[in-house]
Amino acid sequence: MQNNRYIVLLNNQQEASIKNVEKEFSVSVTSSEFLSKENRSFDIIDNHNAILYKNLGMMVVDDMNEEQLAMSLTDSKSPIIYFEKERDFFAADEISLIDALKTNVDELKSKIVELENFIRKKPLSQTSLTELEWGLKAIGIENTQFSGKGIDVCVLDTGFDILHPDFIGREIEGKSFIEGEDWDKDPNGHGTHCAGIAGGNIRNDTGKRYGVAKDCNLKIGKVLSNGGKGTTSSIIDAIDWAITKKFRVISLSLASPVKLNEKPSLLFETVGKKALDNNCIIIAAAGNDSRRPALPAPVSAPANSLSIMAVAAIDNQMRIARFSNAGINAATGGNINVCAPGVDILSAYPQKNGTLKHYTLLSGTSMATPYVSGLAALYMEQFPNLSAGEIWELLENKAKLIENLKYRDIGKGLIQA
Repeated sequence: MQNNRYIVLLNNQQEASIKNVEKEFSVSVTSSEFLSKENRSFDIIDNHNAILYKNLGMMVVDDMNEEQLAMSLTDSKSPIIYFEKERDFFAADEISLIDALKTNVDELKSKIVELENFIRKKPLSQTSLTELEWGLKAIGIENTQFSGKGIDVCVLDTGFDILHPDFIGREIEGKSFIEGEDWDKDPNGHGTHCAGIAGGNIRNDTGKRYGVAKDCNLKIGKVLSNGGKGTTSSIIDAIDWAITKKFRVISLSLASPVKLNEKPSLLFETVGKKALDNNCIIIAAAGNDSRRPALPAPVSAPANSLSIMAVAAIDNQMRIARFSNAGINAATGGNINVCAPGVDILSAYPQKNGTLKHYTLLSGTSMATPYVSGLAALYMEQFPNLSAGEIWELLENKAKLIENLKYRDIGKGLIQA
């Protein structure tokens, strides 16, 4: 990530305003409408070139002087109304959290090793493989005949294993927003797992179903590297692409921790509103920073934005997952909207280290998020005349309260088909 990369929010995109920005900051601004597979954002952005995402009214600029940006906020001629330094985002699953903690929190090493050993040693027997469909049962998938047919569901993550046997012959569109890495490969595995939950069908080996919207049009945007890390600019680049393509659902199983009482980013609040205005709903992971029951953590970015749906995770005993973040920044934004299955979730996974396995169990709000994204697609198929905002309301209104669980932890409750 560039140390001095900024995301800049504009109040208008008039030609005169853009020229004013170009002159003031000595940069050339390229509109996202000119981007393509051959002409990509990360090939353009540098000290002298910025990208304007036309659907979002935002620019990404490198090596800017923060004092100069701050001064532009007081200039009536400048279209700049807000700016924010780029931040890092990570895949929102337990293993990814462990990797991040290892590098950043030396004092927690013993706890991390203990947790990692517990997760990696959980048995993955043939019985658990064929019977762990509790997530689909929990959301009542058997109560609907809809399958997301004709609905575009876009999973922004680490990419997708296009060679996975469950998806052979299925037309899948994608694009990479990470320089030097392909969208249709997924050495990490996180993206394939999330896409499998949202849009998978049945297992190639046992015929057991694990995906929610099995007939949706699956779209893939690689916004996290093979190491599971991404940045603000790669994410908004992909969202701009998804809006341009008129995708109906954007699924974000990624998160960046926020502090207690930290306000949501105006950037992502704007992004969420722009998506809804374009009949698209963004659904994001609440994050996995909690150490329950003693220490719940606030909802992570970008899920803490009011215009982006925040998803918490529960286990198969209908308990809040010990890692799932909570709506404890309610005064400044960051409520949980709904919850979904997120512990010991079976889904598609790339073959790794010479194994023959095409599936694995993962836990995290990352896993809960594509359940909601897939269900949104089912609702969109069932109610084709409803707007994205109305689909959001339906997801909340149809959710089921869980006894003894708090609103701050599960929002309106467990999503239901």
